[in-house]
Amino acid sequence: MFPIKYIENNLVFNHDGECFAYYELIPYNYSFLSPEEKYMVHDNFRQLIAQNRDGKIHALQISTESSIRQTQERSKKEVTGRLREVACAKIDEQTEALVEMIGENQIDYRFFLGFKLLVNEEEISLKHAGKSAAMTFADFLYEVNHQLMGDFVSMSNDEIARFQKMEKLLESKISHRFKIRRLEKHDFGYLIEHIYGKTGVAYEDYAYDFPVKKLKKETLVKRYDLIRPTRCQITENQRYLKLDSEEQTTYAAYFTINNIVGELDFPSSEIFYYQQQQFTFPVSTSMNVEIVTNKKALTTVRNKKKELKDLDNHAWESNNEASNNVVDALDSVNELETTLDQSKESMYKLSYVVRVAADSLDELKRRCDEVKDFYDDLNVKLVRPFGDMLGLHGEFLPASKRYINDYIQYVTSDFLAGLGFGATQQLGENDGIYIGYNLDTGRNVYLKPSLAAQGVKGSVTNALAAAFLGSLGGGKSFCNNLIVYYAVLFGGSAVIVDPKSGAKRSYLKRVGTALH
Repeated sequence: MFPIKYIENNLVFNHDGECFAYYELIPYNYSFLSPEEKYMVHDNFRQLIAQNRDGKIHALQISTESSIRQTQERSKKEVTGRLREVACAKIDEQTEALVEMIGENQIDYRFFLGFKLLVNEEEISLKHAGKSAAMTFADFLYEVNHQLMGDFVSMSNDEIARFQKMEKLLESKISHRFKIRRLEKHDFGYLIEHIYGKTGVAYEDYAYDFPVKKLKKETLVKRYDLIRPTRCQITENQRYLKLDSEEQTTYAAYFTINNIVGELDFPSSEIFYYQQQQFTFPVSTSMNVEIVTNKKALTTVRNKKKELKDLDNHAWESNNEASNNVVDALDSVNELETTLDQSKESMYKLSYVVRVAADSLDELKRRCDEVKDFYDDLNVKLVRPFGDMLGLHGEFLPASKRYINDYIQYVTSDFLAGLGFGATQQLGENDGIYIGYNLDTGRNVYLKPSLAAQGVKGSVTNALAAAFLGSLGGGKSFCNNLIVYYAVLFGGSAVIVDPKSGAKRSYLKRVGTALH
């Protein structure tokens, strides 16, 4: 069943009466942080998770696509000065070469966080009781109308306004620690279509038409407009899904965690960070997290401790030694009980799902093997459950619920924070002078020398300095020449001091009198 009942800005209502607020977590540059700075990021994320004492969290790492042509067009807008016409023509040539080599779009990873909004405890009053009764009756009428007609979805405006107030408080809490952006209907439309196999559309180019009719007490939306992004024929096989749309056919497989056989040391095991560099194909990940309060977590741990002690005592009474697994598990439970009792923190029921997609079954098999090997190296054992592909597919949808309980992992906030959610390797700017691509991620690298000494908010340094290091004949002079050449084309001025005169001849050959 499609879980989404209604979408209002960044709020998603599902059929279970829950409301989630979704945000895009702006990726932060993780590559050049010191160990101390990495621990600071880890602690910020841990506190972000730990401050939610109850409810649910839905985290998505989605492999989206970004348009190369749009980036190049934005770069053209940065050009100033007398050589603007020449520079724009050069950028157009560059664009055609990049599209021929890479394609219209390149892979880009985005991070999304959804938090279940919990209704605050309100004073019991006749007025509040009357509102609750009215909403309950309205929900009943909606269900009846949906069963009989199924054309429109109706949402109470009072209900929407109540959750919007709660979302504002949540947004202020999150924005203190991370840069975030509220999602819009276009974001949700792209996410849903992407999960249902649509590719080839840049994230920036996507548009989702979602008309609503605002009445005095309720908001109406056509149910068809909600489910329109899911348009495709799904053929479920035991170990993969076949998604057929008008334009393409996609094969998708879903993995979940079967077991974690060793410690994930931090830093060095940030899965979300390293898998961006490891794979040359798109991989998406969903974390569906249910928060278990400290009191419930302690009860669960102590019950498990009793079971393990019973096993140990039974082995002793039978004149046998308890297996190493039982002994190790008992030690772990004792340690966890002590930690929970002292920290008063919650536990987290984690459903971790990895999505791999391809255009053919052979390619899908190769990619699945590569993903399993990557997780094996991190002591994480993945499994592709037979017959559960469609259910795991549904976990990627906003406001969805956990599909299966067989592969739940009980984890702490430290574990979730250590996965490196939102971490990425960022070189250069989003647009500007194209100088090459990142060997680790494959993304194009752009520079904006004009940002130097401008006091740009969030910049690491306000000064511009460059050092070109490498062996003889490694391309140092060429790279330097290229940057100065493009800086002049983009409207800058260059002063050259070169005792050997080689660089000066090279520049003059490229830009003629522009350097005088």
